[in-house]
Amino acid sequence: MLAKEDFEGLQFPPYWTSPKVIGLREAVSIQPCNREEIKAVQEIFDTTFKRVLTRDRICEYQLGVEEEMPYRLEVVHAFRSEHAELYRDLMKRRESYVGGSLCKVKTQEAGQMLNERLLDGEALLAHGTNPSSAMSILKAGFRLDNAGKSTGTMFGYGVYLAECVSKSDEYAQDDAGGSFPGLRAMLLCRCLVGNPYVVHEAGEHVSEAMAAGCDCVLGDRESKVGTYREFVFFDEAQVMPEYAVIYRRQYNKQLVPKLMRKNTFGTTGRNWQVMLDKGWTNIPPHVTHELNCAESRGEDFVEKNIGQCSYRFDLSKRQQLNLHTGTVRPIRPPMRR
Repeated sequence: MLAKEDFEGLQFPPYWTSPKVIGLREAVSIQPCNREEIKAVQEIFDTTFKRVLTRDRICEYQLGVEEEMPYRLEVVHAFRSEHAELYRDLMKRRESYVGGSLCKVKTQEAGQMLNERLLDGEALLAHGTNPSSAMSILKAGFRLDNAGKSTGTMFGYGVYLAECVSKSDEYAQDDAGGSFPGLRAMLLCRCLVGNPYVVHEAGEHVSEAMAAGCDCVLGDRESKVGTYREFVFFDEAQVMPEYAVIYRRQYNKQLVPKLMRKNTFGTTGRNWQVMLDKGWTNIPPHVTHELNCAESRGEDFVEKNIGQCSYRFDLSKRQQLNLHTGTVRPIRPPMRR
C-alpha cells in the first residue's frame, strides 16, 4: 500500500489499466502491450534503425553470419510498465523544467500512438540490454550508481540512451537461455529531454551541462562523424522505463522490406585496426585472422605483406612497423565478447 499523501493531485496516464496501481494498492504493474502498441513500437524501430557501424558493435562469431549488422530489428514481444512511483518522480522533476520542446528526437518521427502520450519536452529513447535485465529495470527504474559499468562513460557519468535503436542494439544481449532464448531486449524510456547540452567530442560534460542549467547532455557524433546521437541523463528521475521490447536481429535481407536492404556505413570492432592520419582503419580480415591466431598462441610478432608493403606487428606493444619506411603506428585488437 502506497502513502496516498505522496500522490496528492497526481493524475495517472489515461491509458493505464491496472486498478491496483491507479488505486495506489500496488506500486507497479507490468502489462503486455496490445497490437496497436506493438505496431507503434515496430514503426519506431524501423524508422530509427540505421545500418551505421561503430566500434561498440561487437562481432559475435558464434552467430555464423557474414553480416556485421542485421538489416532489421523485429519486435517479438513488448511489455508496458505502469509504475506509480517512477511516474510521480518524473512529474515532480517536470516542475523545474522551463518548458518548450527544444530538441527534435528521431523517435518522434514514427509511432504516433506512443508519442501522443508524451508531454512537452519529453521523448522516447532506447537502452539496449538483455531480457531479464530489461524486465528488472522496468520494475525498478535506472540507478545512477550502475551507470557506465558495462559500456563506459564517453560523455560523462549518467544514464545513457539513444534515439536510434541501431545504436542501442550494440549493447543488447540475449540471456543465453531463459524465457526468451536467442532474443535481445531494449527499453523504450519516457525521458524529459528538455533543453540538452550539445557536445561533439568525448569528455566529462555532465558538470558543464548542470552549470549551464541544461536538462541532459546530448553527445552528437552524428553531425561530427555520421554515426549517432546519445543522450546522457544525470537525474534518474528524468528517465522512466516504460516499454520493454523483446526482439530478434534479422540478418536475412530477403526477409525485410526492400527499403531496409541497405549497405552498412562505418566500421565495427570485428577487425584489428591501425591508426592512420584519417583515424582508425580496419586491418584486412585475413591479416586479422593471423593476428588473432598468433595472439592465441602467445606469440608477440607477426610479419605480413599487405599490398606492396611489408609490416611487422608487435602484439605486446600494440604497434605496426612498416619495414620499408620505418613508420610505426598504433594498432588495437578486435572488440570481443
